[in-house]
Amino acid sequence: MAVTRVFSVFVLALSVLSFAARVQAADPSPLTELDPEIAKRFGQVIHDKFAKENKDLQCKIEPNFEKATGLFNAESNEGIIAVPAKTFKEERENKELEKDPGAAVCFLCMSQTYNPLIDGKPIDPKKLRKVKFDDGQGGNEREATCLLCTVRHLEGDDYELYIYGNDKAPLIKSQFGEASNAPKNVDLALTIEDPKKDSASLVFNIFGKYSASVPIAHKLK
Repeated sequence: MAVTRVFSVFVLALSVLSFAARVQAADPSPLTELDPEIAKRFGQVIHDKFAKENKDLQCKIEPNFEKATGLFNAESNEGIIAVPAKTFKEERENKELEKDPGAAVCFLCMSQTYNPLIDGKPIDPKKLRKVKFDDGQGGNEREATCLLCTVRHLEGDDYELYIYGNDKAPLIKSQFGEASNAPKNVDLALTIEDPKKDSASLVFNIFGKYSASVPIAHKLK
């Protein structure tokens, strides 16, 4: 009986440790959905300054601020905002899909904490466009990385997300596939998958059907 009790306690202890390990491994990202009104306000502030300071762009994106969306870390007051293009629609006959730079998807801006990665490493700052802006909290100046996002049709059912920085060629390319957990009833939504201590996947969900992911820098706390 004593041996049985000891063995039961041992098994229970292992189960608790295993559960704790799983919980730790599945730590949620501090990034949560940003209030649409805040996404709209800051998306417009950052875009207007970006447009004023940058003229030689790879593609023209007329922003639809009413549909701005984003993610926000309330503890650090940092986040990511995407402002869809007014021309962003689900239409496979769009001729812009068939040629570079692709059909406009959105203007993307992000805090430095969440800059995109290539091969798990930070991108050369010279390849990124950045603007400084007032965060509206006592005159604090912040810096945002600004990127232009398009979708390009390759062949058949193959489409890629193109993300442009400073260079003429796309900084990042990511294949679109069927979305597994996309928010419904919105043209564009951002979500986070596989959050880790220093990286995560930023997922672009479009029309509640398709998604493409991009590796970004990330902090769990």
